[in-house]
Formats: sequence, structure tokens, C-alpha cells
Amino acid sequence: MREPILKAVAMPPRIFWAPAVPAMINFAVQAPIMFMWIGSGRNPIFFIGTLIIVHAFIVIYSVKEPHLSNMMRAWGPLASPTRNVYKGKGNKLAP
Repeated sequence: MREPILKAVAMPPRIFWAPAVPAMINFAVQAPIMFMWIGSGRNPIFFIGTLIIVHAFIVIYSVKEPHLSNMMRAWGPLASPTRNVYKGKGNKLAP
């Protein structure tokens, strides 16, 4: 097997030691709120601190789950509840 394929599967992309998708979501949520905060004439140092703290929690959690980005991407299509073909208890992915 080729090494680049194994490396891409074994180690997902990271931004400052955190999985890429959760790190980008963290920034995408906090940046607009921070700019609105700045627009009202307040000091943005609070948001810089929270950005670093939340990023640290993402890094700590990613030690346990290194493929957190892939898990989040796979969860999207399955987030909606499934419908059973036949009546019965519980959700079934296949009839």
C-alpha cells in the first residue's frame, strides 16, 4: 500500500492540534459574535480567551477521539429520524 493513502486515513487534518471541522466551527460561531461585540464598542479580549479555552477543550477531546471531524461529517445525513417500512418498535435502517 502507498504511504500517502495510509497517512490520510490514519491522521485526519488538524488545525493547531485540533480536528479541522470542530476548530472551524468554533471559529465560525465565535467570530461573528465577537465582531458584533466590537461593533458595540466593547473590548474583544473576552472572546479571544474563550476561543482559546474552547479550542483547548476540542484538543483534549480529540485525544480520545482523533476522528472527530469524520464522525461529525457522517452524523449529518443520519441526524433525521428514520421511518420503518413495517410497523414495529424502534428505528430500523433496513427493512
